[in-house]
Amino acid sequence: MLYCYGDPCPLRTECYRHTQPSRGRDAFGHLPYDAVRGTCDRFYSNEPSEALIRETAYYIWQRSGCPEGRASEHWHEAYQSLCRSTGRIR
Repeated sequence: MLYCYGDPCPLRTECYRHTQPSRGRDAFGHLPYDAVRGTCDRFYSNEPSEALIRETAYYIWQRSGCPEGRASEHWHEAYQSLCRSTGRIR
């Protein structure tokens, strides 16, 4: 079995498998990245979905006491938190 080689892969910063590797989970029978096509068969984005950001921002808003006029602040906080949890940012 081969492991996702990550470092030379151009998708590595966007891929959950590279930012949060786990032995065994990332084992492949062949290298997943195809340089000719420029794609990876096993790519799993570490970019949080809009729905997940929205839900997380809502809970942050509630935890903050439901203040008015801070939606963008809560959205940004939710995005940053989710990106840290997937290894997208440190």
